[in-house]
Amino acid sequence: MNDFISLGLPEILTDSLTAAGFTEPTKIQSQAIPKLLEGKDMMGIAQTGSGKTAAFGLPILAGILTLTGRPRPLTTRALILAPTRELAVQIDENLRKFAGSKMKLDTVLLLGGVSRYHQVKRLERGVDVVVATPGRLKDLMDDGKIKLNETRWLVLDEADRMLDMGFIAPVRAVAKAIGIKRHTMMFSATMAPEVADLAKSLLNDPVRVDASVAGSTVVKIDQRVILSGAKAKRGVLNELLLSETENMERVIIFSRTKHGADRVAKNLEIDGHKAAAIHGNKSQNARQAALKGFASGDVRILVATDIAARGIDVPGITHVVNYELPDDPENYVHRIGRTGRNGASGIAITLCDGTERGKLRDVERLIRRTLPTSGDLHTGNEFGVVEAPRSAYKKPSGGRPGPRSAKNPRKDNADRRSPAERRPFAEFSTDARPAKSQPHHQPSDTPRGRPAGDAPRAARPDNGPRTRPDAAPRTRPAAEGAAPVRGVRRDMETGKPMTAKPAAAKQRWGKSQKDAVRSGGRSNADRQRGRA
Repeated sequence: MNDFISLGLPEILTDSLTAAGFTEPTKIQSQAIPKLLEGKDMMGIAQTGSGKTAAFGLPILAGILTLTGRPRPLTTRALILAPTRELAVQIDENLRKFAGSKMKLDTVLLLGGVSRYHQVKRLERGVDVVVATPGRLKDLMDDGKIKLNETRWLVLDEADRMLDMGFIAPVRAVAKAIGIKRHTMMFSATMAPEVADLAKSLLNDPVRVDASVAGSTVVKIDQRVILSGAKAKRGVLNELLLSETENMERVIIFSRTKHGADRVAKNLEIDGHKAAAIHGNKSQNARQAALKGFASGDVRILVATDIAARGIDVPGITHVVNYELPDDPENYVHRIGRTGRNGASGIAITLCDGTERGKLRDVERLIRRTLPTSGDLHTGNEFGVVEAPRSAYKKPSGGRPGPRSAKNPRKDNADRRSPAERRPFAEFSTDARPAKSQPHHQPSDTPRGRPAGDAPRAARPDNGPRTRPDAAPRTRPAAEGAAPVRGVRRDMETGKPMTAKPAAAKQRWGKSQKDAVRSGGRSNADRQRGRA
């Protein structure tokens, strides 16, 4: 089957596909569309960028064309679940493109991160297709804003990703709300055991369509690895972006973490490149604005995390750069799948440092091929790669002092004791301090605790005043001719003077106590009885 007409699609859809530039179906579309038009459940497995959206979207549109009238309020005829907001937006746009101008199609996006007011207003009239993320859909179901009892088609796109994100419970709740009289389709890039278990519980005698080998990548994507140190990656990336031979027109750079994506985007802006970041911490409006700028060409570089690895379908992406390798090697396949889509070619470049060699081996084991490598982990200058300009780096502020030099000499005679060691008795002279008591382990003729060499303590008469020896004065030695100064108590750890305890705060009376005083000690109840 070399065209969409031979697949059995209505003429109104084939005309729209031809006008949109879709003339030849892909492998997954050729195998899935005829089976789905027959009304059979399906478990489809295909690599990213192979056209899964058209594989399940075109049969749904063909089925909606056979129905008459409008859907009832708060209901939908078809429900498509996607794991990420970007993927949901992409599916909605593709469905409208497939329907064209001749088919009147009412769709609504149910996404988190934005106000649901307009979403609820659209649902009140009833729609043909709902494209939703599981979290927002479950919230609207619990609030009674959407009813799924008349839904005929249920699609789970990127089912493996939904399970990884913990959406298994909302998915089962949605399937239970629809009922057993439904046409269910599951599409996934991989066939993990968890996906197989979910398919058994949701699908009824399904037809399995496998249009790819597990872990395979698009053949037309040129993949290679550049070895460099972790700190040299910024310079390597700058050199690639400025290279005329690479001709990097529209680039997606993938980072492993959200903070890493923000850091890479900020460094690119500092180095003179137009870049935008997209990740889970961004609001939905900010994510859509970044994608819109990237798709229109206003932004040349898009820095993203794995959340966007399956939700970006922008035509003309020439390069994908893995600034950091993912923890899950499966995400590598989805990352580089952003380029080379729909039969086009693309280039995928991975920057690998010494700590990521194990992740690189996992990726090569998954895709069953050895990627060509270049560069050096220590220098990274085999291709003339240089580090980013030093002016772009921030100078350290504060922290430990730098290395000793002629401008920063070491003070040899400096007092190296801590403040707690030198502050408490710094104001007392050596002569004024009392002599140390005799250690307990050394024998002595003098009594324990008495300073050695001192004269015997004078006998104190009975009932007489207690006197203090002259060798242990209470006050510090005062200047000659000045009045004696009392000793200052200091904290043994900080050396700061210890002040007297603050005076206790004056007790405040509450309203009931004040009323009791005014009434002569009687309560309100007593006063009421007295009046009676």
